[in-house]
Amino acid sequence: MTRMIARAAASLIVLLLAMTGPARACSAPTCANGLAYQAYGPAQARILAVFVHGDVSAGGPADYMYRYAQSFAAGRRDVAAVALLRPGYYDRAGNRSSGSDNGRSDTFDAGSIRTIAGAIRDLKAKYGARRVIALGHSAGAGALGVLAGNSGGLLDGVVLVSCPCDVPAWRASRGGRRAFSSLSPVDYVGGVPASTAIVAVTGASDDNTRPALAEAYVERARAAGRTARVEIVAGGHGFGGVAGPSVRALAGMAR
Repeated sequence: MTRMIARAAASLIVLLLAMTGPARACSAPTCANGLAYQAYGPAQARILAVFVHGDVSAGGPADYMYRYAQSFAAGRRDVAAVALLRPGYYDRAGNRSSGSDNGRSDTFDAGSIRTIAGAIRDLKAKYGARRVIALGHSAGAGALGVLAGNSGGLLDGVVLVSCPCDVPAWRASRGGRRAFSSLSPVDYVGGVPASTAIVAVTGASDDNTRPALAEAYVERARAAGRTARVEIVAGGHGFGGVAGPSVRALAGMAR
């Protein structure tokens, strides 16, 4: 009886795998520099708004930014909104970005950031956008924070949500000991153009990327003469709890 049950369970697993199928590598027209994305709004737009997810450490699809990008584009005739999947991540429809998610840890290293920057450049050209604004959550904020300072002014405005903006300080606050390859936005503040608006949003109850990280980053940015402000709002580390003020901050840049 036990063997029969085991065989039946194995058959069910095979059936489920056949039904869901493997994730698909991204391809045109929703692939930019190897990264899958979902786009909303007009085919040509004055402003491109980019949404970038966090690590999604618990596993599963990383498409929680899709609905925020869709809502952002709605009613804005001159804004196209795109939700990017970072290297190695996939959505629930089975679309996957090329590259590795590195076990969903240590994910905003130099190679990953270069890939994201290339995707944004391709999308800016595709949409004919004159300005690019971006919102990133957690590791996505880490990637965009570095990108804002090392991409030659690609971003005209950036919202860093729940940002691990100083990686050594963030790792120390969580008891991390092993070497980490991810880059720190705080080290790239000097390269952010003075014209680029920066808003760092963190939940007051965030026990992962604590408010002090955002506060110290903005203090450094302002000392360097950059246009930056911090918003400590109600909520924890999850994006859903801090989405309202974060998206409103991005909306303030869509002008």
